[in-house]
Amino acid sequence: MLLTVQNVGRILDLYDLEHAELGPTEVAAKLAMSKSKAHLLLTSMAEIGLLRRNHGGRYCIGWRALSLERLVAGNAPFRPLARAMALRLARHCGEMIHVAALDAGRVVYVDRVPGARAAKVPVSSVGAVLPAHCSGVGKLLLAHLEPAEIDVVLDQHGMARLTPATICDREALYAELHRIRRDGVAFDREEVQAGLSCVAAPIADADGNVVAAMSISAPTRRFTDNEGAYRATIVNATEGVARQLRAPVLDGVPDVS
Repeated sequence: MLLTVQNVGRILDLYDLEHAELGPTEVAAKLAMSKSKAHLLLTSMAEIGLLRRNHGGRYCIGWRALSLERLVAGNAPFRPLARAMALRLARHCGEMIHVAALDAGRVVYVDRVPGARAAKVPVSSVGAVLPAHCSGVGKLLLAHLEPAEIDVVLDQHGMARLTPATICDREALYAELHRIRRDGVAFDREEVQAGLSCVAAPIADADGNVVAAMSISAPTRRFTDNEGAYRATIVNATEGVARQLRAPVLDGVPDVS
């Protein structure tokens, strides 16, 4: 039973914007299983609505995902507040704003809002998943875990190199996480995408637990020219979201200028 559940998760992980439909042959090849087993799993997932079978015998994500998305949103009170703030930030600075959370040791992008001059960031669509060691939001979230939890994440997911600037040495990452805890913000200096940099700050819930992170991403040259302003802006924004989580009825969305 456990193996079946794990395989369902592995199949869902195969889907993204470039692979919106999959057939049994593809799933079998990607997951190193027999075609008959892949077909059985896909059929079973379609029966409970996680997948839909099209006329060509291929499978796409099912409508049940919509109801699950609604439940996820309902259980994440920071999300509507963070989105409202992200919209304001995008209008204010014109850059790409990300909101992300940690899920099973990986970063999942909960929301993103592009400003008028935002750079293209193909890897960060809503629902996309990335390793936590190589992004501003990811390092920010890792920094607020216990040391043993960080080790588990790195043991499980490794430290893949996405660009020449990606931190792939544990000791270097530990030193970076220490600086993040000390300074309260995390920087990504072309560690996920060449030519792109960002600054991230934490979103804490009413109990003071860091539940998400928000960042401003921009082309490196423009980011460098505005680094101080972007840092102050993102800190002010996330503190504003945290205040609303503590007193949602009393607080409005604060000014970020």
